[in-house]
Amino acid sequence: MQRRISMAIAVMFIAATLLAACSGKNDGNESSSPSATTEATTTEASSSTESSPESDALVMKDGKYDPPIEITTVKQIGPELKFKNGETLDDNVFTRWLEDRMGIKQKILWTTPTTNDAFKTKLMLTLTANEPMPDYLYVPVDVAHTLIDSGKFQPVGELFDKYASDEWKAAMDETKDVWLPYKRDGQTYGIPMIESSLLHDDVMWIRQDWLDNLGMKAPTTTEELEVVMDAFVNKDPDKDGKKNTIAVAAALKTVKYNLATWLGLNPIMGSYGSFMSIWHKNAQGEIVYGTTTPETKTAIGKIKEWIDKGYLHKEVGIQDEVKAMELYTSGQAGIAFSTQWAYNWPFNATETNVKGANVQPYPLPAGPDGQIGQIGNGLNHWLVLLINKDMKHPEVLFEYQNYLYEHYEDPPKGGEFEFGFARGYDYDFVGGKRVTTENEIPGGRHAPQFLFMAPVVPSKQIKALAELADGRAPATPYEETLATSPMQAKLSAKYIYEQREHTVNNLYNGPQTQTMKDKQENLDKMEAEMFSKIIYGKEPLDYYDKWVQNWKSAGGDQIQKEVTDWYNAANGG
Repeated sequence: MQRRISMAIAVMFIAATLLAACSGKNDGNESSSPSATTEATTTEASSSTESSPESDALVMKDGKYDPPIEITTVKQIGPELKFKNGETLDDNVFTRWLEDRMGIKQKILWTTPTTNDAFKTKLMLTLTANEPMPDYLYVPVDVAHTLIDSGKFQPVGELFDKYASDEWKAAMDETKDVWLPYKRDGQTYGIPMIESSLLHDDVMWIRQDWLDNLGMKAPTTTEELEVVMDAFVNKDPDKDGKKNTIAVAAALKTVKYNLATWLGLNPIMGSYGSFMSIWHKNAQGEIVYGTTTPETKTAIGKIKEWIDKGYLHKEVGIQDEVKAMELYTSGQAGIAFSTQWAYNWPFNATETNVKGANVQPYPLPAGPDGQIGQIGNGLNHWLVLLINKDMKHPEVLFEYQNYLYEHYEDPPKGGEFEFGFARGYDYDFVGGKRVTTENEIPGGRHAPQFLFMAPVVPSKQIKALAELADGRAPATPYEETLATSPMQAKLSAKYIYEQREHTVNNLYNGPQTQTMKDKQENLDKMEAEMFSKIIYGKEPLDYYDKWVQNWKSAGGDQIQKEVTDWYNAANGG
């Protein structure tokens, strides 16, 4: 998958979720979506489905489908999804809104947790057993290719051209290459659910109270960082009289992109000029696989050194993001490299769980040669919408997503979503003041956004937050909402925006080449074994050089040629 699964967790990771539903205009009597018609008329979209009998045509009355239409999906559930007021996954503020406003009944066929690839495993078992797939689903990028090639999902290019609103199309046009991975024989089979630009870029999150306890300043270079890490391990930064702390919380369980997850060591590798597991150009302008470069050997050696010194948890090589997150939020770790949104969840929990904790963002440290670098998510997505070839009315998905792009993404003053999605959930008013945080909203913040796929214009969020951090007054309800973000979230956006030129993106965005299909699984296994053997001392660092030669002869050289040919063709070369 693309980096920070999860994000998401996240928003990513955080939301392998349902498409948001369309609602009527503010009075609830009309739909403003392009495909909607007047009351009690058959929609253009439904009449265009020639294979459907006339009795199956969708009818809208008072801005909603009547009779209601049921659509099915599946979902993975992360720890960020919480309910209040006795609600459940099947009956909550979003599902009621969806049915009351649009006459759309959501049915979730099954769920899995977000951990241990449970969602991917369940999908593969369903596919292997030839069991029915849901009407639509959101899947990570790597899973999307397998499902597309199964033949169970329909082309979406013409559907998007016909039914998507101008607002949605304009947002997608900001990242035109986003469609490339999902093309097969001239047809497009997946709709990337685009995110904010730079959403997966990192900053350095530090326990400011630990720095203060030790009389230290935040590091600006990796050399200074090592001094701070040593103090965080050996000088009792939490002042409890025990040697029970580690310097950095990180998740390195899955080597493929493991240093570019939402809680990895991607910026440390980047500070040494290493961009592991992606295709990028080297100093000579050649497209290379980042794990095979000399800079990666140096960076892996540094990680081993940090493990040996106790700066990283001794089990970092088998820890996933959830475990690494727990180390940080429980107060055991003092540094993490993660995204702008990571303060809102999960790092703010550190301040709740640990008395006196103060988590603050800082710019990434520069490496020995003054280099700053990290892997970005150039395609601005990690989830892909697939539509079952047997879904009778796929236009429904466009109907409500259009509405959200028109009314929710950047709501007007006085609009339905001016203050948020639902009062008492992602916002409330206390003493006449709008509140949006966990501690301020009575009963806690339970964001409906984890239940649907919110629309995004990539260029907006990070830039607006950065400007707000510099003191610019908000000008729209969208910016007023962003302005309520904690200062840590605004400052992290400012640092990310200022560092954006140092982000390196994967140059290969196409489907698997033939050699990838035949060899990639084995190459990934070789990569994981090499990394583990070196960082845990089972092999010396020079074993890396032997591994590179083996990787190339096992199919890597041929894949490099195929990637280079694809890149040149895709860019008109």
